Amino acid sequence: MSLTNLHRIVVQLVARHPVLDTARTYSRWAHRSPAKVILPYEPNSEVSLKKEKIISLDPEKFNKPKESNKEKISATNSAQKETSTQLTNQLSPEKSKEIKQKRDEIMKKRKFYLSQAKVFDDNNEIMYEKLKDNDGWLSSLLVKLKSKKDKMRSGQILVEGWRLIIDGLEAKCPLKYVIFSNTEDLHHLRPFLPKTGVKLYKTSYKEISMWSNVETPPGIFGIFETPTPQTVKRFSKPLPMQIICDQVREPGNLGAILRVAVGSGCEQVLLTKGCVDVWDHKVVRSGAGAHFRLPIYTSLGWEDLPKQLPEHTSVVIADSNAKFDLDVEIPNEGIASKLPVLPYYGVDYASLGHVTLIIGGETEGISEDSYRLAATQNGLRLNIPLQRGVDSLNTGMAAAVIAFEIRKQFIQAFRKAKADKQAVQVT
Repeated sequence: MSLTNLHRIVVQLVARHPVLDTARTYSRWAHRSPAKVILPYEPNSEVSLKKEKIISLDPEKFNKPKESNKEKISATNSAQKETSTQLTNQLSPEKSKEIKQKRDEIMKKRKFYLSQAKVFDDNNEIMYEKLKDNDGWLSSLLVKLKSKKDKMRSGQILVEGWRLIIDGLEAKCPLKYVIFSNTEDLHHLRPFLPKTGVKLYKTSYKEISMWSNVETPPGIFGIFETPTPQTVKRFSKPLPMQIICDQVREPGNLGAILRVAVGSGCEQVLLTKGCVDVWDHKVVRSGAGAHFRLPIYTSLGWEDLPKQLPEHTSVVIADSNAKFDLDVEIPNEGIASKLPVLPYYGVDYASLGHVTLIIGGETEGISEDSYRLAATQNGLRLNIPLQRGVDSLNTGMAAAVIAFEIRKQFIQAFRKAKADKQAVQVT
């Protein structure tokens, strides 16, 4: 039979029974390279040919139905069930009953522990429940925590990432739920988790990514009771200073100011009406745990602010528009012109006793209400000298420069007073 006739037969068979794998195999075989070319003038040469796989062209092979993946899976499951049945039959009825009873007791105890919001089981392992994708309860909960009004009504806030969850746990803030996708994140939380009161749920990373506010989701949510100024836990005694945020509307700036306030040892932070939501996800992330360690009073009117100030505090304003060139007269700026202007390092803060620092937003700047308040409280306008060509610093950076200068002077004064006291006792 010639090669052309053979090729025609195969094409006809494939046309009647389109089996792609066999056609491809035949195509490779037809275009194969010979293992050895035998020349007529080499009769005595030793030839070692490779054995090639012979393709069967039996029509019955094409008529045989191909086994589907479902049939393979079904066959595998049947084999596993048969094996399990054989193992069960090998056990005595008493032993089988005992195993089943023990398993039921474990499951019953686990359900009871979970209903009681118990975190660890009898083997000291963290317990959690698995949620399906698009779970209604989870969707309803996260929708409420995305809305500012619903967040205030529920008294709960959402944080992302195990580091922020640990910050809240270290501050003894009540944790209600943990929603995660990777069990390795639980190892970070384990030393800080309470024994009861927290419910843990595992879901897919895809589900968490749908609700995340960041480009690269950390894969874990923590839901806390909203901290109040009365419930936050301090790690050290604060210094006699506080910060007022005057219409700070940029979330990143407000978070940076809160972080500075905690780091410099402020007593509290007061937010006027017009400031961004303190529990906005960008504020929470840039605050890096400051929300759990600092009393924060929000949405205060200027008529209420004097009630939040100590009796003998001095108000200083970080004002980028303030100039202190002795050769140039300060132009008439209304109430602001009545306040002295000094470089931030030219004030003896320790002698003031208590300091209230006002930080304005980059968009709105310092309001007239801030100047009026400062005028009634021994007010000053502070300037941060900059190189030519730079008008001002970022709000968070300006707060850091001034707040840590105040901190430095207070600490130096406390150390000096302590040293003088010890010297008197020695003498």
